[in-house]
Amino acid sequence: MMNARAFVYTGLALIASLLLGAVFLGAQAEGETRDAPPIGVVVQKVALTKSTRIATDYAGNINARRTSALGFERGGLVVEMLTDLGQYVRKGDVLARLDTRAQRADLAAARASVRQVEAQRQIAASTQKRQKALLAKGHISAQRLEEIDANLAAAEAAKHVAQAQVQTLQARLALSSIIAPYDGIIAERYIDEGAIAAPGAMALSLVEDGVLEVRVGLPASRLVNINIGDIYDFNTAQSVFKARLRGLSGQLDSATQTISAVFDVIAEQSQLVPGQTARLSLGVPLEQQGFWVPLNALREDRRGLWSLYALDSEAGNAGRYILTPRLVEILYAGAEQVYVRGPMKNGTLILVGGNQTVSAGMVVTPIKTVTSGQP
Repeated sequence: MMNARAFVYTGLALIASLLLGAVFLGAQAEGETRDAPPIGVVVQKVALTKSTRIATDYAGNINARRTSALGFERGGLVVEMLTDLGQYVRKGDVLARLDTRAQRADLAAARASVRQVEAQRQIAASTQKRQKALLAKGHISAQRLEEIDANLAAAEAAKHVAQAQVQTLQARLALSSIIAPYDGIIAERYIDEGAIAAPGAMALSLVEDGVLEVRVGLPASRLVNINIGDIYDFNTAQSVFKARLRGLSGQLDSATQTISAVFDVIAEQSQLVPGQTARLSLGVPLEQQGFWVPLNALREDRRGLWSLYALDSEAGNAGRYILTPRLVEILYAGAEQVYVRGPMKNGTLILVGGNQTVSAGMVVTPIKTVTSGQP
């Protein structure tokens, strides 16, 4: 009987020892958890502003300042096309010619006529000179001299008519060629040698080289934010460039309810091509107090709201902070940053990196502070 009691007492003592050990180990583990080093995070100081400017983009088209549809003023057989698609030409270059054999024959005949009437004029002038000498001696009448003067005047008039005919034919001959009106690039070629060109029909398309402009449709409410002569930022899918505002159309387009603004591209931009789409970035004032934060600093909260993690200082432990969610309202959302307002004081630290690895109530310490401000 005594052995059984001793056995029971020994068992109870062993159980008590195990329970005490478990409590001790649990307390030790809890102490170790509390003393675990805080997680290092990237933070940003809240910089409150009474208002800000948000970037609004407006699409426009890049165009050459001058684009011309070139053709022959008169019709005829095309005998030469001296340029092709994509070729660079200079002002005054001959680009195409018509068959001019008939015009050249007419011109040769007109020049021969000029020589003929010039000979007749010279004969009339010599005759007048001799008749004046005879009149001085009384051998002819004054009426006869008047007739000779009239013949000379008629010969001179005939010469002027013949010369005018030559100039007319020369002008028509010049219209048989297409001349480049300015430096540029052939954007299109519509006819080839052997074709019969109709008067005024398009033969070539010429685009001015190196002088580009951008046309953008702007709402009338945005005109107060721009000034003629100022330089503005544009971007395409491949590049960023600047352009100076040259002028406004002054008329509202009834279809788009916008006014056309024309910008001159500054300096040579070899990567820009007429026909590209460019976007104008305009800063528009937003008169509401708030602060800018990176988009990835936001976390979705309950009922579709958004919040930020604020770092509240842990009492009596400098350099350690507790993450506390604070609800915020999004005033403007950009591609990478958002403008928000909420219960934050100027200089409050907020979490901007590591949202996926932390949770509310965790102890953290800042390892890097990034700057904030308008993007």
